Amino acid sequence: MRWTHLFLCCFLLSILSPLPAFAKLPDIPAAVETRLYQGAAEEITAFIGQRQAQMDGLGALITTDVQKTTGESDKIALAAVLDLYQGLSFQLKNLQAELVRPEVPSLPLPSLASPPYTLAAFDEMVSFQQKIAQQLAAYEEMRAFGEGRLESLKDELVALLPLYTKEKTDENGKIQSYEMLARLFSLQHEYALFQLKKPKLEKELANTRTLVKESGALVAKIFGQLQISQGDLAALNKKADELADELAKGLARLNAESLELSKQGVVAESKLDKAVTHIAREAKEGAVTGLLESEKNRFELVLEALRIRQRAIINEKMNLGLTKKSLMFRQAWLAAYVEMAKGGKPTDFVETWRKNIDELLVQKEALVRDLSQVTQQRSDQAQRLVAMMKQAETVSQGDAKISFARQAEKTTQNLEGLILSLADNVNDINGLQKDVEVILRLLLNRMDTAERFFSLSLTFMTGKWEQARTVLYYPLVTLGNTSVTLISFIKVIFLILIGIRLLKLIRQKTGAILTAKTAMSPGAVHSITTLVYYAALVLGSLVILSTIGFNVSQLGVVFGALGVGIGFGLQTVFNNFVSGIILLTEQSIQVGDYVQLQTGVDGKVKKISIRATVVRTFEGEDVIVPNSEFVSSRVNTWSYSDNWRRLKVPFGVSYDADPDEVVRLAEEAAREVSITREDADHPVRVLFEGFGNNSLDFSIRPWCWMNKGYAGMLSEYYFVLFRKLKAAGIEIPFPQADLHLKSISPEVLAMLQSRLAPQGRDEEVAVGGKGG
Repeated sequence: MRWTHLFLCCFLLSILSPLPAFAKLPDIPAAVETRLYQGAAEEITAFIGQRQAQMDGLGALITTDVQKTTGESDKIALAAVLDLYQGLSFQLKNLQAELVRPEVPSLPLPSLASPPYTLAAFDEMVSFQQKIAQQLAAYEEMRAFGEGRLESLKDELVALLPLYTKEKTDENGKIQSYEMLARLFSLQHEYALFQLKKPKLEKELANTRTLVKESGALVAKIFGQLQISQGDLAALNKKADELADELAKGLARLNAESLELSKQGVVAESKLDKAVTHIAREAKEGAVTGLLESEKNRFELVLEALRIRQRAIINEKMNLGLTKKSLMFRQAWLAAYVEMAKGGKPTDFVETWRKNIDELLVQKEALVRDLSQVTQQRSDQAQRLVAMMKQAETVSQGDAKISFARQAEKTTQNLEGLILSLADNVNDINGLQKDVEVILRLLLNRMDTAERFFSLSLTFMTGKWEQARTVLYYPLVTLGNTSVTLISFIKVIFLILIGIRLLKLIRQKTGAILTAKTAMSPGAVHSITTLVYYAALVLGSLVILSTIGFNVSQLGVVFGALGVGIGFGLQTVFNNFVSGIILLTEQSIQVGDYVQLQTGVDGKVKKISIRATVVRTFEGEDVIVPNSEFVSSRVNTWSYSDNWRRLKVPFGVSYDADPDEVVRLAEEAAREVSITREDADHPVRVLFEGFGNNSLDFSIRPWCWMNKGYAGMLSEYYFVLFRKLKAAGIEIPFPQADLHLKSISPEVLAMLQSRLAPQGRDEEVAVGGKGG
């Protein structure tokens, strides 16, 4: 009985429990399904049929699941999934269509008559070549996009497959599994479609490249045997005259429209100003209405539409100029070709139109930027107009609402017109650029090697110079109304260096002339030439600064800043500078003077500059002394008023010598020295200085002329004096000392007596008692 109840319970539970809500999902063996694009066409078609059958089966199962599902949200989700699977069938049809799609046939080359060729044949072949070049660029862009897309699809498939494998085992996430499966199939189909297109695209690329090469050869062939008739030139001139009339009329029309728009802008600005004033007045009273705000917005739209149209007019004028330039180029290259056929050289033409190409590229970059900005403005304008229209609908009525809507439409139309005019100018520049590049390349190919090298070198140098000009003329800093550029800085440095070199040369020549032709001392000549040199340097610097446009009157600001710098950290430098000016003007110290400073430096002044003075010591060292030491400290100079210098030559003789004889010999020795100078005011003196410890002390006081260093003077006197004293038999003593022995040991005494006795010396050794 117990088993019977258990069986009945299980049977009832099986009956009452709900059926499975979802069908079993298929396993995906690999992220990339190669059977969709690899193998024979029949095999790929068969697998596409299998995949279609699988899609149909899954669609039927999902339809059944929709019918079995009771939840409304699940039904909606499953219905969306079902739409995805129906879209997969469309992808499979695209795969099948791509599989049987034939290759795109190449364009046939235009037929050529026998040479010489006409200008019309050349134009036809150039147009064909440019068309093929555009097709090649499109193919290359498609291939680059396809390769990038294949890589991203593969990465996405590899990342999605494990997520699907995990999700399909979850009974609570079957809807998400359906979606992931649909995404997997969709990515696989797209990946296969690109793989099927790839070999065809590669073949089309190869054929197009060959066609571009062949058409280029034909263009060069026609250009080499081109015959330009007088009828061609006359027709071109006639076309130029007609175009000039059309351009003049078009320009006049645009100018008139621009003038009218300016007038309308003045009126609209006046109305807008009144509306803003009215709103501001009512805002103070707290009674601003939406109608006033709507009217203000309408006037703003009017002004914006007028400004947009003005920009469009500017671009239309540019388009007229591009049309004229295109015709000018055709006239110029035909004239260059005719001249070249007569033996002329198209170097000037090539250089001129290369510059024009550079200018056109600059214009093109600006147009592309404007086009991007205007496109973004259109997007922003659309959002703003929607908000304004909603506001106008709530506060405006009847004619006011219609007027606002018309003005919004007018603004949008003007914006679209501006975009079209910008795009037209970009396209025209691209076309003219291609035409110029083709003709320049053909002309260069017809030149000989030397002419081509010269033209290319000239173009390269011109391009580099233009780049350098951009850097050289870039304003680094602005001083007042003057912009300091790199080229002006280099110019100032160059001129100052040249000026310094010339001033130094002039200074040397002037100093040599003054020294030779005048009785001025070298020190005075040096001071004068140095002062003139620095004065000319300052004046020349001011002239150089004025040549680059610098306002010299603005130097007051510089000197003011310099004064602050001196106060904080440059006072020592400024002190030496002023001291140098004092030395050069007072000439208290001159070049050639012998000086002795408190710091112990002594020697001959070699050079006096504006900051420091160079003193060459008697040992041959050059000492750079700041000028402030010569002004603020005591300086001993041996040649300030004259070059007389009195020396002191001390010496000593034995006490046995006759002092009068010594004085006579010393005076003779002094007069024999070549540097000694003697007259009534400068006699030679020998003085008896006193009784020394070991000698009678004398000194010679001769006068000499300071025209060389002090170091060798005393030596000459001592040489002559030594010879005089030695010849007279006068002894030059040396220091002596007496030794008194208070005690001595008997052994030492005996030893001394034994050594002194054989020599027959009469000296006695006095020995005192110990201690005393």
